[in-house]
Amino acid sequence: MNKLYSNIGKKLRTLAMVCGGIGIVCMAVGIIVELLTFFDTFNGVLLVSCGGSGLVVLLSSWPLYAFGQLVDDVHQMAGCGGVQKAAEADQLPEL
Repeated sequence: MNKLYSNIGKKLRTLAMVCGGIGIVCMAVGIIVELLTFFDTFNGVLLVSCGGSGLVVLLSSWPLYAFGQLVDDVHQMAGCGGVQKAAEADQLPEL
């Protein structure tokens, strides 16, 4: 179980990149299939459905990647004592 949940930030970022790649492939397949069937019957349903769903998947992968990056940053700060160093350096000068 420990191996499953260790380094979760990197796993979240990898999942976000895979989801973004799937979204790009979905959009590309929709455009290519629609262009190949352009001369038969062009109704745009496939273009809109694949393009729209691909765009939604691509855009929704960004917050997942950002959350994975935040998890990594917080884990790094907690592990190497970066929180205390940042607090000491953040003191304001007296006026």
